[in-house]
Amino acid sequence: MLSAEQVTFFKANGYLIVRDTLNDAETAEVQKWAQEVHDWTPTADSQFMPYEEINSRGETVLCRTENYADSHEGFNRLLRGERLLGILEELSGEPMYLFKEKINYKLAGSGGFAPHIDAVAYNHIKDVKHLTILLAVDKSTLNNGGLEVVDASHNMDIPLNVEDHCITDEWVDSHEWKPVELEPGQLLIFTSYLAHRSGPNHSNENRKALYATYNRASEGDLHRDYYELRKKEWPATHMRKKGETYEDGALRYAFGSPMLSPRQALLPVVTFIIKMAIPATLEPEAVTSYIISILQASDYTPYIGEPISQLQHSLQCAALAAEASPAVDEATQVAALLHDVGQFAPADDLIVSASLPIQNLGDAPTTQSVGRVGHETLGARLLLSLGFSDKVARLVESHVAAKRYLCAVDESYNDLLSEASKKSLFYQGGPMSSEEVKEFSSGPWCQEMCQLRKWDDEAKVEGLVVRNLDSWREAIERQIERR
Repeated sequence: MLSAEQVTFFKANGYLIVRDTLNDAETAEVQKWAQEVHDWTPTADSQFMPYEEINSRGETVLCRTENYADSHEGFNRLLRGERLLGILEELSGEPMYLFKEKINYKLAGSGGFAPHIDAVAYNHIKDVKHLTILLAVDKSTLNNGGLEVVDASHNMDIPLNVEDHCITDEWVDSHEWKPVELEPGQLLIFTSYLAHRSGPNHSNENRKALYATYNRASEGDLHRDYYELRKKEWPATHMRKKGETYEDGALRYAFGSPMLSPRQALLPVVTFIIKMAIPATLEPEAVTSYIISILQASDYTPYIGEPISQLQHSLQCAALAAEASPAVDEATQVAALLHDVGQFAPADDLIVSASLPIQNLGDAPTTQSVGRVGHETLGARLLLSLGFSDKVARLVESHVAAKRYLCAVDESYNDLLSEASKKSLFYQGGPMSSEEVKEFSSGPWCQEMCQLRKWDDEAKVEGLVVRNLDSWREAIERQIERR
């Protein structure tokens, strides 16, 4: 049982070291089990997932094994047992389920993991809160590639690189990193938003560490869903198809990882980089490519409060506009596609185009926020600066006001809003006053504004297949004035 001081420390810092969970005999048993999993030979029917890397000596070696608990009685009993689950429940306030598990082998000479937060790899399953246990199988030190963390970083707004989803160098260099040194059998528990990293194993000894991630029971048992999707997007080495690069999976699951070592036969080099920069010449073709790149990157950003990405939400909203009856014009359809661009466009570009500060609603950190302050205005100003038509920009700018309008004129509309949308409504001013309703309803494109708002509310269906992003390229170009 944890003390009140331990729980308080965890909530303040985002991690907790527990040094007395396993006794010597139990620790020895875990070490034996970890070697058993290491020595498994996969077959075509194997469910466990081993991954390889190339170490500093150019040797292909085993990097980690995932999804092994269902295949190992001892680990299944430990990771789903009352002792670990009880500790996690004390920290989270409710029961938890095993979400995923891995053993990192960190063989002598093997690579490290760049500074990152784990949540980026999980948000495609559901908008859930995770806790992770690091159980030291072998002694973990700075020299052999042990973990380093930043105190209280789970509550910070941490900037990530677009190209690899790791933490930016500027942020890394401006914060203090604390090494977490553990003896075999000791635990580190941390949230999925804690900044952490590990260096290469410079020692002559191999160093195993077990990581098990858990989600709250109220969110459901997601273990099978996670690994079924992972097998498709970032399969284990023996599961891969010849010629497949698995680029999307590399960005989601392997950022900052030695699993990205070049191995032409088994693990192709990942060269996919999303390029985002406002073009120097604002020609329709160049602007469209920039907009497409922003939307591509948003596939790795969760749509707030829903189990889909920002890109999936945008594409679903645009599809509803394209299929509307009676039909709406192309400007309205493109506005539906771009209505949330102010939420996920690069902050530096928004600052330049909008001349407004970038701030989260309620001053919450990005990891806990329900959106940017004035994202509709930020997005509209960005689009106008890039040469988009007035109608596209005006519809983008109005979709928050339309929510406030509909809440004021239709009491039942508020009941249709998601919890995240209701929360953001509070920060956005609540339902309109009678004067605001009169002014809004008398303005141009009021009907289109309300339609877009309703499409926005509907566009959150997990697994829905709609037309792809590139199919919108020509329509986007036609809404940009040639300069």
